[in-house]
Amino acid sequence: MSDNQRTNQRSLKKVSSLALKEMQIGIEEFNELRENPSLLVDTGYEYVEMGDYEKALKLFSIGAMLDNTDPDILNGLGITLCELGKFSKSRRILEHSIKLNPNDAVTLANLAGVCWEMGDPDQAIYHYTRSLEINPDIEEIHFNLINLYIECGALYMAYMACLTFMERFPDDEEAKELMEEIILNLAISLY
Repeated sequence: MSDNQRTNQRSLKKVSSLALKEMQIGIEEFNELRENPSLLVDTGYEYVEMGDYEKALKLFSIGAMLDNTDPDILNGLGITLCELGKFSKSRRILEHSIKLNPNDAVTLANLAGVCWEMGDPDQAIYHYTRSLEINPDIEEIHFNLINLYIECGALYMAYMACLTFMERFPDDEEAKELMEEIILNLAISLY
């Protein structure tokens, strides 16, 4: 083993032990998460769904220490940071994930949501659109793009996006209601 490899291993052990101490996690729990990253990801997303963002942040941070290329871990970390109001950090993490996994529709959509939260609707529209190009079967992304267009006052674009959505999901009642709302708003805007 070269001196450089030994130095890197010592640095990793030192960073890991300091981080573990700071995160109040034991070696056994750490080893279990390292051996089973899907447990880490699943548990992290459960914490997000429950609104326990501090625990989610802890798990996804550990995950990023273990593997900073895993799209599920990076996406979870980005979502968690966004929920905690740390939009700039969230954006950086999600952009890093996109560089590593450019065809990850979910991460692109989450990056779009962060851009929207940060008041950057043009980038949000761009990322939602790219996400739908990659996977047009995620209904939530269609709704988010439509609602973003509505919020921006781009009713014609909202209409077109809703039309595309309804062509793909013709039986979706919520989309039909949204289309009626858009048409009504377009008519009102003409007067």
